[in-house]
Amino acid sequence: MVSLMNWSDDLLTGIEEIDDQHRNLFLLINRLILHKRTHGPRENLLDVLHVLVAYSQAHFRSEDHHMAASEYPLARSHSHEHLTFTKNINNFMIDYERGDEELSDKMLIFLRKWWVTHVAESDQMFVKHLKETGYIPS
Repeated sequence: MVSLMNWSDDLLTGIEEIDDQHRNLFLLINRLILHKRTHGPRENLLDVLHVLVAYSQAHFRSEDHHMAASEYPLARSHSHEHLTFTKNINNFMIDYERGDEELSDKMLIFLRKWWVTHVAESDQMFVKHLKETGYIPS
């Protein structure tokens, strides 16, 4: 069973918009985890997945904006992580919509691991750059 995601202030970026988006993404993933635990209807799961994908894309655009505005030197590789996530989640959704029932646990594990790792590592490297350049206060 996949455990719920816990928010920690260690994950804060210092950009309120981004931090709010991260917290909301964690909440959406937790909704998926709880949906799986309670054996909720398949249609509801697909609805939440579609919201998660759309919200992730909006979040990635926000990060891309701040990376460009702050001239983040690792923006290209950071954005590549976003593209990899998008490709993987779209593949999961296509398979799940085709009826692959086994996919749910794999998808939840992927979502949980990817977001925790991305926010805790890649986004924190970005935050270090933002503070070093004075884009956000230290």
